[in-house]
Amino acid sequence: MLTIVVDAMGGDHAPACVIEGTVQALQESCNRFEIILIGQADKVEPLLVDYDVSALNLKFLHASEVVTMEDIPATAVKTKQNSSLVKGLQLCKAKKADAFVSAGNTGAQMAASLFVLGRLPGVLRPTIYAYFPRIKEGLTNIVDVGANVDCKPENLVQFAEMLTIYQRYGAGIDKPVTGLLNIGEEEGKGSEVLKQAYRLLKEADNRGIITFIGNIEGHDILKGNATIVVCDGLVGNTILKFGESIPEFLGTLFKRSLEKLLSSGQFTPDIAALTTRMFKGMFEPFDVEKFGGVPFLGVDGISIVGHGRSSSRAIKNMIYMAEHMIERRVNEHIAEILSEN
Repeated sequence: MLTIVVDAMGGDHAPACVIEGTVQALQESCNRFEIILIGQADKVEPLLVDYDVSALNLKFLHASEVVTMEDIPATAVKTKQNSSLVKGLQLCKAKKADAFVSAGNTGAQMAASLFVLGRLPGVLRPTIYAYFPRIKEGLTNIVDVGANVDCKPENLVQFAEMLTIYQRYGAGIDKPVTGLLNIGEEEGKGSEVLKQAYRLLKEADNRGIITFIGNIEGHDILKGNATIVVCDGLVGNTILKFGESIPEFLGTLFKRSLEKLLSSGQFTPDIAALTTRMFKGMFEPFDVEKFGGVPFLGVDGISIVGHGRSSSRAIKNMIYMAEHMIERRVNEHIAEILSEN
């Protein structure tokens, strides 16, 4: 049976929503995996009594320290060895668990994953990606989105390779397509790093590792011209945070317009309710909680990170993502393919 460690202290709404999401995952899955919930006993155990967990494959492990969102990642990993983050990953390293899940400090989790689990053979730098909606069917993944701010050309190429492997084996996409985010479609555009990355991506395409369609621009992301958009972490994180602001921004504009139409008598309450349902439906593709979280690609183990604002639903789906990564053997495929090239 698979064993997944869940960080009870990770996230803005921890530990309450983490416990709720964990219980939901075990109940919905009919106990097809085991969960070790790790965190501070005085915070977690009083909340566990609100649930009937006697029939669930749930264990609790005390960890006296917590890595907060304010902690400096590298420092926290070194100084908080008894934290739920570090101890949870150590269980994976010791082969006492198969995956780790947290909605806590992303930078600290990346640092701890590297420090405790290490890198897969052949990996230069682990990376993290994000989901983006698209006009075409399916979803676009952007990589990197914050784990690597300063990237060499070979880093960008390997990000594309690892994400191609994930999409092929983990997401069931037969032919992932990579585009290099740039200021123009022409081959000679961009910085020296992007020019060199373009050349190396073409070489990777020729070797059959990836399918590279060349440079793409910002307006191509939502069009879905590529399933993989490659950029450095500074650009990727900026795009990600901007994308996350779109539903709230347009929702505010929509609410103001709707109130004006209602007050002027141009809309009846029934029409307003129907319009609101249509508007909410438009933004369903922006709902990242249906995925829960994403794995760090390139670390020698399965470490899933979620948004700090994760709800119980997101926690539940993060657990399913961990199970999915284990069953699809994504890490094994990454190590095998990169070692061959």
